[in-house]
Amino acid sequence: MDEQALLVVGDGAVADALGSMGALLGWHVTAEPTLDAATAAMQSAQAVVVTSHDDEVDAPALGAALATGATYVGAMGSRARQERRREWLLANGVGPDDLARVRGPAGLDIGANSAAEIALSIFAELVAVVRGVVVSGPLSDRSGRIHPGLPPEETFSPEG
Repeated sequence: MDEQALLVVGDGAVADALGSMGALLGWHVTAEPTLDAATAAMQSAQAVVVTSHDDEVDAPALGAALATGATYVGAMGSRARQERRREWLLANGVGPDDLARVRGPAGLDIGANSAAEIALSIFAELVAVVRGVVVSGPLSDRSGRIHPGLPPEETFSPEG
């Protein structure tokens, strides 16, 4: 698996925003709208986000992503769509432990409405999962160091 590689399964405004945001964040983002192309690209992805709203693509893509061991597996969609995917995955050999790894609906609750805001929400959750951080609210509500795992000389504080 390549470091910081995201596969977006689907196309559209959120997929485009994930691509732009990923480039800004230093991620290599590949978007594949079809199941065959997505499955072929899965092995090199550390993270997979399904933005498709196609029942013949969504759940099979999630199953393939879980089989690769991707660190982050997320899926956009309503709670009803998430439930249909879960039923399909369980019926097709995905166990409860793997099923619990699917982040759906993907993203942190930041009140996102636009495609860019949804992409931000998804990337925020993705980065937290990849780094092994349990999201517990705003930094201002937390005491202690902002970067507890890094020595002070290794933290980054951008200028101005």
